[in-house]
Amino acid sequence: MSRRRKVGRPADPMEIARRRAAERAGEADPARWGLDGEALALPVNADVETCGGVGPVRARRRDIFDLLRARGRLSAEAVGAVRRLQDDVACLHRTAMGGVSYSPRVDRSIDPQGFSDARRRAGARIQAALALAGALSARVLVGLCEPDVVLGRAADWRRVVERETGETLPDAQGAILRMACENLAAAYGSADRARGR
Repeated sequence: MSRRRKVGRPADPMEIARRRAAERAGEADPARWGLDGEALALPVNADVETCGGVGPVRARRRDIFDLLRARGRLSAEAVGAVRRLQDDVACLHRTAMGGVSYSPRVDRSIDPQGFSDARRRAGARIQAALALAGALSARVLVGLCEPDVVLGRAADWRRVVERETGETLPDAQGAILRMACENLAAAYGSADRARGR
């Protein structure tokens, strides 16, 4: 017994054009944008954390600092210190903000707090914090934070720790990274107390 073929009317070219235009308009509407569930289900995206619901939906790839914090191995102050270092590195390398200022200008005089001054201050903060954290901590943290912030891709933290310290044992590498983060938090705390913050 053969199946009967469903016979329909021939497609109207104008109807096809209208439908395609509506699809393109729907893709351009930011309210319909969202996360691709199929892409997020891939094994490579296992460390992507999604937030959302009714409002805006966003995804953020968790780094080693988030992972250590979630496992209770790193204090909130240490993670905050690392994020503070990453913000300063971004400012130093012009990845956080562009060279154009959108602040209102009353006159045309030169801004004494220009972007180059902000970069210099960020560099001074980085240098002061890393000097207080210690040489080993500084090398490990710079090796992890700069590629993540500047290049947009995280470095393999185990390779960075092994390169900077020569340590190959996984548990010891984790301890070294935690120590570096805690040293950075103490360094920022000391610098803040010295400034009276």
